[in-house]
Amino acid sequence: MTPTAYIVDDSEVDRYTARRRLTKSQRFDPVLEAADGLGFVDLFLAREAVGAEPKPLVLMDINMPQLDGFATLRALRQRLADLGQGWPLIAVILTSSDAEEDRQRAQDDATVADYMTKPITKEDVERLLRTHYG
Repeated sequence: MTPTAYIVDDSEVDRYTARRRLTKSQRFDPVLEAADGLGFVDLFLAREAVGAEPKPLVLMDINMPQLDGFATLRALRQRLADLGQGWPLIAVILTSSDAEEDRQRAQDDATVADYMTKPITKEDVERLLRTHYG
C-alpha cells in the first residue's frame, strides 16, 4: 500500500516542483495539494483514516499567510486531540531560507519529523523514503 502525500504551500511553483518530485518517485498515491493551512487541515481530516499505515507524508511550507506551517500543525494536532486521535502523519517542514532559528524550531517541535530547504530535490525525496518509509 502506498502512502498519500500532501503538499501545503502558498506558492504554486513550489507545489508544482514538489508534486513532480513525489510523483516521479512512484511511492506516493495520491499526491494532494493545499494552498493554505486551513484548507489542508480540512482536506486531511476529510480523507485520512487515523492509524492507517503507511503514514501519509505532509510537506509543510513554513511561511504562509493566515497560518504558518507550525500553526497549521498545531491546529491539526488540536483538531485530532478533540477527536481523541493521535498524530497520524510524517510532517516535513519546508522553507526557502536556511535560518538556524527555523531549523531549531522544527527540531524542538515533536510533530515535525524532518526539515528541508526548497526546492525539494530528487535526493531529498530519496532521503525521505529511506528515513521514514524504510
